[in-house]
Amino acid sequence: MRVKAYYLRFRGPVRSLPRAPGLLGHLLWWYRYTHGREALEALLERLPGMGFRLSSAFPEGFLPRPKLPPLQVEETGLRKRLKALAFLSFDTFRKVAERGEEALLGAPEVEGLEPRMGRPLRRLRVGIDRLSGTARAGVLFAQDLFVPEGRFAVYALGEPPFDLLEGLRFVGEMGYGGLASVGAGCFRVEGEEVLELPEAQNPNAYATLAPGPLEGALYYELEPYWGRLGGGYVGAKPFKRPHLRVKEGSVYQERALRLLDVTPSEPPEEEVRVYEVLQVFPLGVRV
Repeated sequence: MRVKAYYLRFRGPVRSLPRAPGLLGHLLWWYRYTHGREALEALLERLPGMGFRLSSAFPEGFLPRPKLPPLQVEETGLRKRLKALAFLSFDTFRKVAERGEEALLGAPEVEGLEPRMGRPLRRLRVGIDRLSGTARAGVLFAQDLFVPEGRFAVYALGEPPFDLLEGLRFVGEMGYGGLASVGAGCFRVEGEEVLELPEAQNPNAYATLAPGPLEGALYYELEPYWGRLGGGYVGAKPFKRPHLRVKEGSVYQERALRLLDVTPSEPPEEEVRVYEVLQVFPLGVRV
């Protein structure tokens, strides 16, 4: 599958690596800042019918392991290594997409070839008195962060409805995700290129490179999610309505994109709706 890759290098720690719904949410806020509210609403109406898809961020040269029917293995050590395997190189992904999990036997990832990710970081911070806005005496707490190392790739399928490179640069300058106000989540876009992502030649299903809706998933790993409001709604009631979604690598038969209404019980503004974009970024696999 031909896609466009954008390569990110982080300039500091992150709470978590960019995932497609959150990254697309940042980009849509940027679009509202630069084009206005009416333009954003018109874009959201068109989005489900467009072929545009945006992936989560993955280590350069690796993709999430497709969640296909598991291989039955008796040897305990091998079974544990297979269970812990999260990312596959392009070459191994292609073989698994064609032949299923039996292609993992003898794969270099099982023998210890792992993508370069980063290192954990625990940072101490001082608590803030919400009334005075100053440091609160005797309150010290720790935050567990992650320092990414090497480059990470975000993939775009189809024609973006806006200048994706400019939008990513904006997000990188402002910071992705929580703690951006204290310097976390900043990155620079080091380059872009068109490339072919591996997939099965005659697929009958699709592994997604983005969190997707539960509806329509064949093989999946489920996760609950209750994201915070961002952009211009920071400081309002903080959490969106909780929902269930499936993780990257889950397998579908359709290329769905769904705008899920996650408006909290008390909307941030009157008559405002809040949406989460859940999409199938489809790489062909055989089930």
